[in-house]
Amino acid sequence: MDRHSFPGRRGTLESLLRMRENDQLGQPFLLAGPDGSGKENTALEFARIINCSAPETCGAGSLCESCAKALAFQHPDIHWIGPAPATVKEDDIRALLVRKMGNPFDSSPWAASSQVGIGDPENPGPMTVRSLIHFLRRKAFQSPYKVAIVADAHRMNLASANAFLKTLEEPPPRSVIFLLSSASESMLPTIRSRCRKIQLDPWPVSELAPLLAEQAGVTAEAAAGVIRAADGNARRALALLTPGAGILVEWAMMIFEWIQRGDRALCAVAADELHRGAISHAARLDENNAGSPESKPAKEPIERRARAIRLCELLALLYSDTVACRELGTDWIPRLEVARESVQRAAASRGTRSLLQDLARIESARGEIDRNLNIGLVMAVLFEELSNHVGIDQGSVKFRASAR
Repeated sequence: MDRHSFPGRRGTLESLLRMRENDQLGQPFLLAGPDGSGKENTALEFARIINCSAPETCGAGSLCESCAKALAFQHPDIHWIGPAPATVKEDDIRALLVRKMGNPFDSSPWAASSQVGIGDPENPGPMTVRSLIHFLRRKAFQSPYKVAIVADAHRMNLASANAFLKTLEEPPPRSVIFLLSSASESMLPTIRSRCRKIQLDPWPVSELAPLLAEQAGVTAEAAAGVIRAADGNARRALALLTPGAGILVEWAMMIFEWIQRGDRALCAVAADELHRGAISHAARLDENNAGSPESKPAKEPIERRARAIRLCELLALLYSDTVACRELGTDWIPRLEVARESVQRAAASRGTRSLLQDLARIESARGEIDRNLNIGLVMAVLFEELSNHVGIDQGSVKFRASAR
Protein backbone atom coordinates (compact mmCIF):
# COMPACT_ATOMS: atom_id res chain seq x y z
CA MET A 1 0.00 0.00 0.00
CA ASP A 2 1.42 3.41 -1.00
CA ARG A 3 1.81 5.76 1.94
CA HIS A 4 2.71 9.39 2.37
CA SER A 5 2.85 9.37 6.19
CA PHE A 6 3.06 7.18 9.29
CA PRO A 7 -0.26 6.80 11.18
CA GLY A 8 0.75 8.75 14.28
CA ARG A 9 -1.47 10.20 17.00
CA ARG A 10 -2.73 13.58 15.83
CA GLY A 11 -2.94 15.28 19.21
CA THR A 12 0.55 14.23 20.26
CA LEU A 13 2.00 15.25 16.90
CA GLU A 14 0.43 18.69 17.22
CA SER A 15 1.96 19.10 20.69
CA LEU A 16 5.39 18.05 19.44
CA LEU A 17 5.19 20.42 16.48
CA ARG A 18 4.31 23.29 18.82
CA MET A 19 7.41 22.43 20.87
CA ARG A 20 9.50 22.62 17.71
CA GLU A 21 8.06 26.05 16.91
CA ASN A 22 8.96 27.17 20.44
CA ASP A 23 12.48 25.67 20.20
CA GLN A 24 11.75 23.10 22.95
CA LEU A 25 13.17 19.94 21.39
CA GLY A 26 16.40 19.80 23.38
CA GLN A 27 15.23 17.37 26.07
CA PRO A 28 14.70 13.70 25.11
CA PHE A 29 11.10 12.50 24.97
CA LEU A 30 9.61 9.47 26.67
CA LEU A 31 6.45 8.41 24.84
CA ALA A 32 4.67 6.19 27.34
CA GLY A 33 1.47 4.26 26.84
CA PRO A 34 -0.01 0.80 26.46
CA ASP A 35 0.94 -1.56 23.65
CA GLY A 36 -0.49 -0.55 20.30
CA SER A 37 -1.24 3.04 21.31
CA GLY A 38 0.71 4.59 18.42
CA LYS A 39 3.97 5.56 20.12
CA GLU A 40 6.27 4.26 17.38
CA ASN A 41 4.35 5.69 14.44
CA THR A 42 4.01 9.03 16.22
CA ALA A 43 7.79 9.26 16.67
CA LEU A 44 8.44 8.17 13.08
CA GLU A 45 5.89 10.62 11.69
CA PHE A 46 7.33 13.50 13.68
CA ALA A 47 10.80 12.60 12.39
CA ARG A 48 9.45 12.60 8.83
CA ILE A 49 7.66 15.94 9.20
CA ILE A 50 10.52 17.93 10.75
CA ASN A 51 12.94 16.68 8.10
CA CYS A 52 10.60 17.12 5.12
CA SER A 53 12.46 19.07 2.41
CA ALA A 54 9.35 20.39 0.62
CA PRO A 55 6.56 20.88 3.21
CA GLU A 56 4.49 23.07 0.88
CA THR A 57 4.23 20.53 -1.94
CA CYS A 58 5.09 17.16 -0.40
CA GLY A 59 2.19 14.74 -0.08
CA ALA A 60 0.39 11.80 -1.61
CA GLY A 61 1.69 11.15 -5.11
CA SER A 62 4.47 13.71 -4.80
CA LEU A 63 6.80 12.81 -1.95
CA CYS A 64 10.03 14.71 -1.46
CA GLU A 65 13.25 12.70 -1.33
CA SER A 66 13.52 13.03 2.45
CA CYS A 67 9.99 11.74 3.12
CA ALA A 68 10.36 8.88 0.64
CA LYS A 69 13.49 7.74 2.45
CA ALA A 70 11.86 8.13 5.87
CA LEU A 71 8.87 5.98 4.87
CA ALA A 72 11.24 3.34 3.49
CA PHE A 73 13.34 3.30 6.69
CA GLN A 74 16.34 4.43 4.64
CA HIS A 75 16.75 7.99 5.88
CA PRO A 76 20.37 8.65 6.91
CA ASP A 77 19.28 11.05 9.68
CA ILE A 78 16.58 8.87 11.28
CA HIS A 79 17.74 5.84 13.25
CA TRP A 80 15.33 3.32 14.80
CA ILE A 81 16.36 0.51 17.15
CA GLY A 82 14.56 -1.94 19.43
CA PRO A 83 15.03 -5.25 21.22
CA ALA A 84 16.91 -7.82 19.14
CA PRO A 85 19.04 -10.92 19.70
CA ALA A 86 22.79 -10.34 19.90
CA THR A 87 23.14 -12.56 16.82
CA VAL A 88 20.66 -10.60 14.68
CA LYS A 89 21.78 -10.10 11.08
CA GLU A 90 21.35 -7.13 8.76
CA ASP A 91 19.09 -9.23 6.52
CA ASP A 92 16.80 -9.97 9.49
CA ILE A 93 16.52 -6.29 10.32
CA ARG A 94 15.84 -5.35 6.72
CA ALA A 95 13.11 -7.99 6.52
CA LEU A 96 11.52 -6.47 9.63
CA LEU A 97 11.64 -2.97 8.16
CA VAL A 98 10.11 -4.19 4.89
CA ARG A 99 7.21 -5.63 6.90
CA LYS A 100 6.80 -2.30 8.68
CA MET A 101 6.68 -0.54 5.33
CA GLY A 102 3.73 -2.72 4.34
CA ASN A 103 2.11 -2.70 7.76
CA PRO A 104 2.96 0.26 10.01
CA PHE A 105 1.34 -1.55 12.96
CA ASP A 106 3.64 -4.55 12.62
CA SER A 107 5.45 -5.63 15.78
CA SER A 108 9.02 -6.85 15.95
CA PRO A 109 9.25 -10.63 16.46
CA TRP A 110 11.93 -9.98 19.09
CA ALA A 111 10.00 -7.41 21.14
CA ALA A 112 8.75 -9.99 23.64
CA SER A 113 11.94 -11.95 24.16
CA SER A 114 15.04 -9.81 23.61
CA GLN A 115 16.76 -6.80 25.12
CA VAL A 116 18.10 -3.55 23.71
CA GLY A 117 21.79 -4.36 24.04
CA ILE A 118 24.78 -2.10 24.47
CA GLY A 119 26.85 -3.40 21.53
CA ASP A 120 30.58 -3.78 21.04
CA PRO A 121 32.59 -0.53 21.40
CA GLU A 122 34.27 -0.87 18.00
CA ASN A 123 31.59 -2.74 16.05
CA PRO A 124 28.35 -2.24 17.99
CA GLY A 125 25.89 -3.81 15.57
CA PRO A 126 22.84 -2.14 14.04
CA MET A 127 20.26 -2.57 16.86
CA THR A 128 22.30 -1.47 19.86
CA VAL A 129 22.56 1.61 22.03
CA ARG A 130 26.15 2.20 20.99
CA SER A 131 25.09 2.26 17.33
CA LEU A 132 22.60 4.97 18.28
CA ILE A 133 25.22 6.95 20.19
CA HIS A 134 27.59 6.78 17.19
CA PHE A 135 24.72 7.92 14.95
CA LEU A 136 23.96 10.93 17.17
CA ARG A 137 27.60 12.00 17.31
CA ARG A 138 27.78 12.41 13.55
CA LYS A 139 26.53 15.54 11.83
CA ALA A 140 23.22 15.38 9.99
CA PHE A 141 23.73 14.14 6.45
CA GLN A 142 20.93 15.92 4.62
CA SER A 143 18.29 17.16 7.07
CA PRO A 144 17.75 19.76 9.78
CA TYR A 145 17.49 17.18 12.58
CA LYS A 146 18.91 13.83 13.55
CA VAL A 147 16.19 11.69 15.14
CA ALA A 148 16.93 8.63 17.29
CA ILE A 149 14.10 6.26 18.28
CA VAL A 150 14.34 3.44 20.83
CA ALA A 151 11.34 1.10 20.71
CA ASP A 152 10.51 -0.82 23.91
CA ALA A 153 13.04 1.26 25.81
CA HIS A 154 12.14 -0.52 29.06
CA ARG A 155 14.00 -3.51 27.58
CA MET A 156 17.34 -1.73 27.68
CA ASN A 157 19.56 -3.84 29.89
CA LEU A 158 21.53 -2.22 32.70
CA ALA A 159 24.69 -1.80 30.63
CA SER A 160 22.92 -0.20 27.66
CA ALA A 161 20.83 2.08 29.88
CA ASN A 162 23.90 3.33 31.74
CA ALA A 163 25.79 3.80 28.47
CA PHE A 164 22.96 6.00 27.18
CA LEU A 165 22.74 8.25 30.25
CA LYS A 166 25.40 10.76 29.16
CA THR A 167 23.81 11.19 25.72
CA LEU A 168 20.36 11.67 27.27
CA GLU A 169 21.76 14.26 29.68
CA GLU A 170 23.51 16.24 26.93
CA PRO A 171 21.93 15.45 23.54
CA PRO A 172 23.91 16.73 20.56
CA PRO A 173 22.63 19.94 18.96
CA ARG A 174 19.77 19.62 16.45
CA SER A 175 18.98 16.08 17.59
CA VAL A 176 15.72 14.59 18.85
CA ILE A 177 15.65 11.44 20.96
CA PHE A 178 12.50 9.35 21.54
CA LEU A 179 12.28 6.54 24.06
CA LEU A 180 9.11 4.49 23.62
CA SER A 181 7.74 2.33 26.42
CA SER A 182 4.65 0.45 27.55
CA ALA A 183 6.29 -0.15 30.95
CA SER A 184 8.11 3.09 31.74
CA GLU A 185 7.85 2.43 35.48
CA SER A 186 10.38 -0.40 35.06
CA MET A 187 12.99 1.90 33.47
CA LEU A 188 15.88 3.29 35.50
CA PRO A 189 14.82 6.44 37.40
CA THR A 190 17.93 8.17 36.06
CA ILE A 191 16.70 7.48 32.51
CA ARG A 192 13.16 8.71 33.21
CA SER A 193 14.38 11.86 34.94
CA ARG A 194 16.26 12.97 31.84
CA CYS A 195 13.20 12.74 29.58
CA ARG A 196 10.06 14.76 29.03
CA LYS A 197 7.25 12.25 29.42
CA ILE A 198 4.27 12.30 27.07
CA GLN A 199 1.49 9.87 27.92
CA LEU A 200 -0.51 8.21 25.14
CA ASP A 201 -3.85 6.56 25.84
CA PRO A 202 -5.33 3.71 23.77
CA TRP A 203 -6.54 4.76 20.33
CA PRO A 204 -10.08 6.18 20.19
CA VAL A 205 -12.32 4.30 17.77
CA SER A 206 -13.01 7.42 15.69
CA GLU A 207 -9.31 8.00 14.99
CA LEU A 208 -8.17 4.43 14.46
CA ALA A 209 -11.10 2.91 12.55
CA PRO A 210 -10.38 4.59 9.18
CA LEU A 211 -6.69 3.71 9.43
CA LEU A 212 -7.37 0.05 10.13
CA ALA A 213 -10.11 -0.10 7.49
CA GLU A 214 -7.61 1.10 4.88
CA GLN A 215 -4.87 -1.26 6.09
CA ALA A 216 -7.08 -4.37 6.29
CA GLY A 217 -9.42 -3.59 3.40
CA VAL A 218 -12.57 -3.75 5.53
CA THR A 219 -15.37 -1.34 6.35
CA ALA A 220 -14.90 1.26 9.06
CA GLU A 221 -17.76 -0.41 10.94
CA ALA A 222 -15.93 -3.75 10.97
CA ALA A 223 -12.74 -2.01 12.10
CA ALA A 224 -14.60 -0.20 14.88
CA GLY A 225 -15.89 -3.51 16.22
CA VAL A 226 -12.44 -5.05 16.63
CA ILE A 227 -10.99 -1.83 18.06
CA ARG A 228 -13.47 -2.07 20.93
CA ALA A 229 -12.59 -5.74 21.37
CA ALA A 230 -8.88 -4.85 21.42
CA ASP A 231 -9.27 -1.97 23.91
CA GLY A 232 -7.82 0.53 21.45
CA ASN A 233 -4.67 -1.53 20.79
CA ALA A 234 -3.99 -1.02 17.08
CA ARG A 235 -1.78 -4.08 16.65
CA ARG A 236 -4.21 -6.38 18.44
CA ALA A 237 -7.15 -4.95 16.51
CA LEU A 238 -5.40 -5.46 13.18
CA ALA A 239 -4.55 -9.03 14.17
CA LEU A 240 -8.27 -9.66 14.71
CA LEU A 241 -8.93 -8.45 11.16
CA THR A 242 -6.37 -10.71 9.48
CA PRO A 243 -7.48 -13.87 7.64
CA GLY A 244 -7.58 -16.79 10.02
CA ALA A 245 -7.81 -14.70 13.18
CA GLY A 246 -11.07 -16.49 13.89
CA ILE A 247 -9.13 -19.70 14.62
CA LEU A 248 -7.43 -18.19 17.65
CA VAL A 249 -10.66 -16.51 18.76
CA GLU A 250 -12.45 -19.85 18.49
CA TRP A 251 -9.68 -21.57 20.44
CA ALA A 252 -9.82 -18.97 23.22
CA MET A 253 -13.60 -19.32 23.43
CA MET A 254 -13.34 -23.12 23.66
CA ILE A 255 -10.75 -22.92 26.44
CA PHE A 256 -12.94 -20.38 28.24
CA GLU A 257 -15.89 -22.77 28.11
CA TRP A 258 -13.78 -25.80 29.09
CA ILE A 259 -12.60 -23.87 32.16
CA GLN A 260 -16.13 -22.84 33.12
CA ARG A 261 -17.41 -26.42 32.97
CA GLY A 262 -14.34 -27.94 34.61
CA ASP A 263 -13.00 -29.93 31.68
CA ARG A 264 -9.42 -30.05 32.88
CA ALA A 265 -8.34 -32.75 30.43
CA LEU A 266 -9.12 -30.60 27.39
CA CYS A 267 -7.42 -27.63 29.04
CA ALA A 268 -4.30 -29.75 29.58
CA VAL A 269 -4.35 -30.75 25.90
CA ALA A 270 -4.59 -27.08 24.92
CA ALA A 271 -1.58 -26.21 27.10
CA ASP A 272 0.43 -28.98 25.46
CA GLU A 273 -0.61 -27.84 21.97
CA LEU A 274 0.48 -24.28 22.74
CA HIS A 275 3.81 -25.56 24.01
CA ARG A 276 4.40 -27.59 20.84
CA GLY A 277 3.14 -24.84 18.54
CA ALA A 278 0.38 -27.12 17.27
CA ILE A 279 -3.02 -25.98 16.04
CA SER A 280 -5.91 -26.72 18.37
CA HIS A 281 -7.25 -30.21 17.75
CA ALA A 282 -10.74 -28.70 17.93
CA ALA A 283 -10.19 -25.81 15.51
CA ARG A 284 -12.28 -25.76 12.38
CA LEU A 285 -10.15 -25.14 9.30
CA ASP A 286 -11.84 -24.10 6.08
CA GLU A 287 -11.08 -22.26 2.86
CA ASN A 288 -11.35 -18.90 4.65
CA ASN A 289 -8.44 -19.51 6.96
CA ALA A 290 -6.44 -22.39 5.48
CA GLY A 291 -3.60 -20.12 4.36
CA SER A 292 -3.39 -17.96 7.46
CA PRO A 293 -0.50 -18.08 9.96
CA GLU A 294 -2.84 -19.24 12.72
CA SER A 295 -3.84 -22.30 10.67
CA LYS A 296 -0.25 -23.56 10.59
CA PRO A 297 2.02 -24.99 13.28
CA ALA A 298 4.22 -22.41 15.00
CA LYS A 299 7.68 -23.87 14.43
CA GLU A 300 9.88 -21.18 15.94
CA PRO A 301 9.98 -20.35 19.68
CA ILE A 302 9.20 -16.71 18.87
CA GLU A 303 6.05 -17.76 16.99
CA ARG A 304 4.93 -20.05 19.82
CA ARG A 305 5.38 -17.32 22.40
CA ALA A 306 3.52 -14.81 20.25
CA ARG A 307 0.60 -17.22 19.79
CA ALA A 308 0.40 -17.98 23.52
CA ILE A 309 0.50 -14.27 24.35
CA ARG A 310 -2.31 -13.54 21.87
CA LEU A 311 -4.36 -16.33 23.41
CA CYS A 312 -3.82 -14.84 26.87
CA GLU A 313 -4.99 -11.47 25.54
CA LEU A 314 -8.15 -13.04 24.14
CA LEU A 315 -8.83 -14.86 27.41
CA ALA A 316 -8.39 -11.56 29.26
CA LEU A 317 -10.93 -10.00 26.90
CA LEU A 318 -13.45 -12.77 27.65
CA TYR A 319 -12.94 -12.51 31.40
CA SER A 320 -13.17 -8.72 31.44
CA ASP A 321 -16.35 -8.96 29.39
CA THR A 322 -17.71 -11.42 31.95
CA VAL A 323 -17.06 -8.89 34.70
CA ALA A 324 -18.76 -6.17 32.66
CA CYS A 325 -21.73 -8.46 31.99
CA ARG A 326 -22.15 -9.12 35.72
CA GLU A 327 -21.84 -5.48 36.70
CA LEU A 328 -23.82 -3.81 33.90
CA GLY A 329 -26.61 -6.33 33.44
CA THR A 330 -28.94 -5.33 30.61
CA ASP A 331 -26.72 -2.33 29.76
CA TRP A 332 -23.82 -4.62 28.87
CA ILE A 333 -22.61 -4.56 25.26
CA PRO A 334 -20.20 -7.40 24.36
CA ARG A 335 -16.87 -6.49 22.84
CA LEU A 336 -16.72 -9.88 21.15
CA GLU A 337 -20.21 -10.56 19.81
CA VAL A 338 -19.56 -14.21 18.93
CA ALA A 339 -18.86 -14.91 22.61
CA ARG A 340 -22.04 -13.28 23.95
CA GLU A 341 -23.77 -16.47 25.11
CA SER A 342 -20.62 -18.01 26.62
CA VAL A 343 -19.92 -14.83 28.58
CA GLN A 344 -23.49 -14.58 29.80
CA ARG A 345 -23.44 -18.17 31.07
CA ALA A 346 -20.16 -17.58 32.88
CA ALA A 347 -21.38 -14.31 34.39
CA ALA A 348 -24.43 -16.07 35.85
CA SER A 349 -22.30 -18.53 37.86
CA ARG A 350 -19.21 -16.52 38.79
CA GLY A 351 -18.33 -13.88 41.33
CA THR A 352 -16.86 -10.53 40.38
CA ARG A 353 -14.04 -10.74 42.89
CA SER A 354 -12.78 -14.11 41.66
CA LEU A 355 -13.14 -12.99 38.03
CA LEU A 356 -10.90 -10.03 38.77
CA GLN A 357 -8.41 -12.42 40.36
CA ASP A 358 -8.59 -14.49 37.17
CA LEU A 359 -7.79 -11.43 35.08
CA ALA A 360 -4.74 -10.66 37.21
CA ARG A 361 -3.60 -14.28 36.92
CA ILE A 362 -3.96 -14.24 33.11
CA GLU A 363 -1.89 -11.07 32.92
CA SER A 364 0.72 -12.68 35.16
CA ALA A 365 0.88 -15.71 32.84
CA ARG A 366 1.26 -13.43 29.81
CA GLY A 367 4.22 -11.77 31.51
CA GLU A 368 5.78 -15.13 32.35
CA ILE A 369 5.60 -16.21 28.71
CA ASP A 370 7.03 -12.84 27.72
CA ARG A 371 10.00 -13.61 30.00
CA ASN A 372 10.64 -16.90 28.21
CA LEU A 373 9.26 -19.27 30.82
CA ASN A 374 8.08 -22.69 29.64
CA ILE A 375 4.86 -22.10 27.68
CA GLY A 376 3.30 -25.49 28.39
CA LEU A 377 3.93 -25.28 32.12
CA VAL A 378 2.75 -21.68 32.41
CA MET A 379 -0.48 -22.38 30.52
CA ALA A 380 -1.17 -25.67 32.31
CA VAL A 381 -0.84 -24.00 35.72
CA LEU A 382 -2.95 -21.06 34.55
CA PHE A 383 -5.79 -23.27 33.28
CA GLU A 384 -5.73 -25.33 36.49
CA GLU A 385 -5.92 -22.25 38.70
CA LEU A 386 -8.72 -20.72 36.64
CA SER A 387 -10.64 -24.01 36.84
CA ASN A 388 -10.19 -24.07 40.62
CA HIS A 389 -11.67 -20.58 40.88
CA VAL A 390 -14.72 -21.71 38.92
CA GLY A 391 -15.20 -24.59 41.34
CA ILE A 392 -14.99 -22.33 44.35
CA ASP A 393 -17.55 -19.96 42.83
CA GLN A 394 -19.94 -22.70 41.85
CA GLY A 395 -19.48 -24.58 45.11
CA SER A 396 -19.90 -28.03 43.58
CA VAL A 397 -18.53 -31.08 45.37
CA LYS A 398 -16.78 -32.21 42.20
CA PHE A 399 -14.86 -28.97 41.78
CA ARG A 400 -14.03 -28.68 45.48
CA ALA A 401 -12.56 -32.18 45.54
CA SER A 402 -10.34 -31.59 42.53
CA ALA A 403 -9.22 -28.20 43.76
CA ARG A 404 -7.73 -29.62 46.98
